[in-house]
This record gives sequence, C-alpha cells and structure tokens, in this order.
Amino acid sequence: MELHWQPDPGRAQLERAALSQFLGSELPEILKCDAVELERELGGDLSHPAAFALAWAKANGAPLTLSKSDLLGTVQESRRRAGDVAERVGFAVDLTPLEETVIAPTIERHISIARQAGDVETLVFHTPEQLSCYGFLRQAHGLIVDHWPAMLEEIRTTVTCLSFFTAGNAIGFADICTHGLICLRADDLSNVTGLAEEIIHESSHVRLNGILASTTCLEDDDGRLYRTPLREDPRPAAGLLHQLFVLARLCDWHARLGTRAITERAERAMQDLEAAYTTVQNELPLTAAGRELVSTIKPARHVR
Repeated sequence: MELHWQPDPGRAQLERAALSQFLGSELPEILKCDAVELERELGGDLSHPAAFALAWAKANGAPLTLSKSDLLGTVQESRRRAGDVAERVGFAVDLTPLEETVIAPTIERHISIARQAGDVETLVFHTPEQLSCYGFLRQAHGLIVDHWPAMLEEIRTTVTCLSFFTAGNAIGFADICTHGLICLRADDLSNVTGLAEEIIHESSHVRLNGILASTTCLEDDDGRLYRTPLREDPRPAAGLLHQLFVLARLCDWHARLGTRAITERAERAMQDLEAAYTTVQNELPLTAAGRELVSTIKPARHVR
C-alpha cells in the first residue's frame, strides 16, 4: 500500500492492528498475566492510551502505575463512555480525561517542550459536562462528514480519546506515549469550523505516529535540530516531518471548505507548508519510504 499524506482508513486499520499486536507482546510481561486471556478480556484490540502508557513506562524505566485490573477497568469504562458519546455526536471517542497516572507522561513531555520555548503553564482538564461540548462536537462531526468523509473514517480508527484543557499559551497536542489520545484547548469549542480543523490537525499527528511506528521514514541524524515554520524552538527531524504531514492535510481541508474556510488560517497554512516542504526536501535525512511519503505532497498544486 502506497504511503501518502491523504487519509487512508484501510492502512490506518492495519497500523492499529500492528500496534495492538505489539502491545500484546509487551503487556503480558509487564502485567505478569496470560497474553491470550488479556487479549480476550480487551476484545482482541489492545490499542488504548492507557495500554500505550504502560508500554512507554517500561521502555523508559518509569514506575508502572497500573495493574492488570486497573488497565482492564480503565479501558473497558473508557470504551463504554466512547459508545455513549457516539450516540450524541456521531463518532466514538471518550471525552472524560484519563486518570492522572495514565496521562502524566504526556503532560510532562508537553510542559517540558513548552518550557524550552519560554512558556510556563499549568494544564487543567475538563469533563464534557463542564464544557457542554456535545453540540459543538456534533456540528464539527457534521462538517467533516460533509467535506472530507475519508478523514472521518480514519479518525474513527486512530482516535480513541479526546480531552479538552485550559492553559496559558498551550496549543492542542498528541503524544506517542498515550497513542490514540488528542488534547484540544477548551476555547476551540467557540468556533465549530476551527474545532473541526483542530480535530483533523491532532488526529493527523496520531496517524503519522502510526505510520512511523511501522515504517522507517528517517535516517539517524545524531539528534540534529531543524528550524520549522510552526515552532520558534528548533525541532528534531520527526517533528518537522509531522509538521509537513499535518500542514498538507490542513491545506486540503481549507480547500475543501471553500468559502467556509477561515481565510487567515488557510493562508498561513499554505505559507507554512511551503516553508516546511523546502526544509524537508533540502535537509531532512529521509529514507526511501520517507521520500515516497514526501513526494506525494505538492504545495504549489495542493488543491482538491
């Protein structure tokens, strides 16, 4: 299957299955339990941010914060809530913030990056009831259905949890150590068009993490940092590739919206895409697979 910046629900499903298989090989050792029994109890799909948090903790020598019963309870309850949300907004996603023990590594990594850019912040997460967010999400869902149904199908495969937060200057984020979770600013709910864009933005990071987990797109560059259009602080190669991938999708999203697009966002995204593409082409240490992926992005002709 060809690597491409465009949504690919079929390939995304294969990537999710591969990641679930990886967790199936890691979690039984971590939790000291039977692999077949664990897979059965989680319905054959181990992909959930809580499961990834456990695998991340093991890989990084961090304390393990969930027992098997904790993990089962967290995942099963999260999936139940996601089913309830699907009935209200159109797609299954758990809107209740994950337990602090699960999300702590993601928050720590996000705050660390923010501090490097000179921004000290405290994140406060909100329940869906506190924000009355269902109606806004239902409208954002309808907008994506109308303008980019393939994207919505991919999101349904890749995004498990969505949490809203408030903070100083923090923007939305996703992280591989809680793969499947996207976090958005609560004030994104004030504009449905902007909310749909942010959902597409952060879910695209999740999709690219899925691609990178199964496909080597970058050669080792000894930790070199690169100037990128979306961040003042230089970023590693993977960060720049993420920006290019996401910007390609955002430019297409704005083109699909037509007169409903937010003009300043559309213009900025195109400018940033051009800048990111130039740096990626000239400097990034791409593998053959990475070059295949980047070759599908043509900024000057990026229209539907």
